[in-house]
Amino acid sequence: MGENVEILRSILKDKRKKNLPLLVFEFLNLWVIHKEVPTHYFSRFLYRKEFSNYKDFIPTKKYLKLISSQKIHNPQFVSLLENKLLFALFCEKHNVPVPRMVGFNSNNMFYYDNNITYLKSKQDLIGFYQKYFSDTTNGKIFIKSIDTKGGEGIYMLDIQNYNSQIQSIGHLILLGSYIHQEGVTQNIEVDKIYGKSINTLRFDVVIDNFLKSHLLGVVMRFGAGGSIIDNRSKGGFFISVNRDNGKLLKSGFQKMKYGGAEFTSHPDTGFLFEGYDIPFYSEAKQLALDMSSLIPNKLVGWDIAITPSGPIVIEGNHDTNITMSEVNYGGYLKHPVVRELLDSL
Repeated sequence: MGENVEILRSILKDKRKKNLPLLVFEFLNLWVIHKEVPTHYFSRFLYRKEFSNYKDFIPTKKYLKLISSQKIHNPQFVSLLENKLLFALFCEKHNVPVPRMVGFNSNNMFYYDNNITYLKSKQDLIGFYQKYFSDTTNGKIFIKSIDTKGGEGIYMLDIQNYNSQIQSIGHLILLGSYIHQEGVTQNIEVDKIYGKSINTLRFDVVIDNFLKSHLLGVVMRFGAGGSIIDNRSKGGFFISVNRDNGKLLKSGFQKMKYGGAEFTSHPDTGFLFEGYDIPFYSEAKQLALDMSSLIPNKLVGWDIAITPSGPIVIEGNHDTNITMSEVNYGGYLKHPVVRELLDSL
């Protein structure tokens, strides 16, 4: 209830909202057309004056079917994408550029350097991670829950502070299942925008009935407020990318539950977005298309980071939030391949 009140306040304060009679008419019109409460009218900012084609956007129920239907998502591919350990091992096997996996654990059983070690306490963890740090190049280790989503269950240890960090999260590690990856070194040009998180490109890729891959759209996600995670569900925001030339567009957007703020520059660093050339964009774009050939699920959002030497795959999401890139495209109901997928449901 409290979240809905905040969303309503954000809309009422928005100076770019349509006049109230038009806003109400469009909202009710969508309700009649789709036979559901059109929450997407607000979450995709369709209530703003610049959106005259408000009927071209996928309503929530259709979107949820799109990301969950087994007609579109092969259960075997979904399992591979959702399990971070399987995905990391698969990528290593196929020489895909991914963060190097140092080891993994299942509860107190830790696998490292072809050996299994059983750890019982936080003090054991401190000694064990000392070995990890001797095997890394940048003094950072990311610990990721094997089967969670949305930025949940992700922790970072750094060589200067890992003693105190383990005191804080050690019990969670010993009770869960995690992969342990060497921290990614971000390209310095991306670091200038925001250097506390790895800021990833999300490439939404669809496969048509002739097994050809198509790039739907691209957004870049940024952390903010000191966060080490770029996920929107953790208060970060996204900004659309020109999918042809790899330049950032003018504005980034937060989720409505965080105020729906719009940024033309990064709120922490003041870096202006419009026209910024993403390093190694062509290579990152091709990598996303190659990944959809390697794991040919009909719809995947590929998260790709940019390192000093090129792009690197962070993960693939079968339940990708295509509503982020849909705003820039102008509504995916008019995209022929998306229509093809929706018609198959």
